[in-house]
Amino acid sequence: MTRRSDLPIISSWDKNSDFLYNYNSAFMPMKDDSNAVTLLVRVQDLLDNSSIYNVGPSKIAVSRSIDANHLKYSHVRHEDIIIDIDQDYQALGAEDPRVVLHNGVYYLYYTAVSKVEDDRWRAQLALATCENDCLTKQNWKLHGPLFPEVFWCKSGSLLIHNDTHRYLFFNDSNIAIARTNDLHQYSLTNDFLLRTRSDHFDSELVEAGPEPLKLSDNNYLFLYNSARKTTIPTPKPGWELQYNLGWAILNGNDPTEVLARSEQPIYTPELDWERCDNTSGVWAERGLVPLVIFVEGWKKTAEDTFLVWYQGCDVTMGLAEIKVSFPRPSKASITKPMLVYFFIFLSLFVFFF
Repeated sequence: MTRRSDLPIISSWDKNSDFLYNYNSAFMPMKDDSNAVTLLVRVQDLLDNSSIYNVGPSKIAVSRSIDANHLKYSHVRHEDIIIDIDQDYQALGAEDPRVVLHNGVYYLYYTAVSKVEDDRWRAQLALATCENDCLTKQNWKLHGPLFPEVFWCKSGSLLIHNDTHRYLFFNDSNIAIARTNDLHQYSLTNDFLLRTRSDHFDSELVEAGPEPLKLSDNNYLFLYNSARKTTIPTPKPGWELQYNLGWAILNGNDPTEVLARSEQPIYTPELDWERCDNTSGVWAERGLVPLVIFVEGWKKTAEDTFLVWYQGCDVTMGLAEIKVSFPRPSKASITKPMLVYFFIFLSLFVFFF
C-alpha cells in the first residue's frame, strides 16, 4: 500500500464542495470520452449545529475530475444535484448511488429514504435512467422503488452478464439476488450471493460494492463492503462496528456462483479521516460514522487493474488502485483450478490528495 498524501480527494474542509459531507461516490462513464472521470456523490448537510449527527437528507450530485491523475475534482455545487428529495418515497434522502451505462442508457440505482406512519425509517432500492446529458437533473427519469412490497432494501449492484442473464445484487446484512430481462422490472429470488461469516471480518454485515467487472481469466471480481464488531473507542455513542472491504470471485459462466472469497479484508480504516476515532485528532470531531471505509464506484484502467473510489467515515472521499495477479499454478493444482483463486494476490495502492 502506497500513500501520496494524508488528504482525501473530495472534502468540504478543502473548500471543494458546497456540502459538508461528500461520500459514497459512484463512477459514471461518459459516452463521449472514455478517459473522463465523473463521479456521482452523495452529499449532505447538518440540519443545525446542535450535533454533528443531526444531519439532513442526502442528495446525489455530480463532480468531474480536473486532473490527469484523478486526484482533483470540480467544486460540488447545489446546481450539480441530479437526484433530489422531491418524491414522497425519498423525502428523507437519496443515498448511495451505483450506476451502469448500457446501450447508451444510464441505469442509476440508489436508496430512497422515507418515514412511514409510525415514524419508522424506510429504505427502498430505487431506479433512475438517463439517455442524454447525464449531468443535468431534468434529463433523469425517476422510476421509483424496484420492490415496493419490501419494507427495507438498498445497495443495488447490477451485473449484465449477457442478453438473457442479468442480475441485481442488493441489500445489506446479506447480499440477495434479483433477476431482470429489461432492466426495469426485477424479480426477487430466494437466493443469496454472499452471507455474513461469524468467524471472519464480515461477521456483522455484507453489502454490495460497485458492479462486478471481468478479469483476464473471464471470471468476475466483485468488491463488497462488510462490518465486524470492534472495541476501538470512538466519539459516537454506542458505535461498535468497523467497516472493511472484501472481495469475491464470481464464475464467468454463472455469476451467481462464488468461486473464492477473501479470508482477510483488502482494506481497513487506517488514516485519521478513515478512522475518526478517539485518536484521530480533528477528524474525531468530523466523522459521522467512525471506522468506515466503503466502496461504490470503480473503473477498469488496464488488464486486471482498477481505480477505486471509496469514502471515509461518511464524510469524504479517497482514491485507490487494485491490481490482481495470478500465480503460476503447480502441476498438482492444474487439476483443481478453483483452488488457484485462494492464492490470488490483490495489491491495494491507496492514493490521496
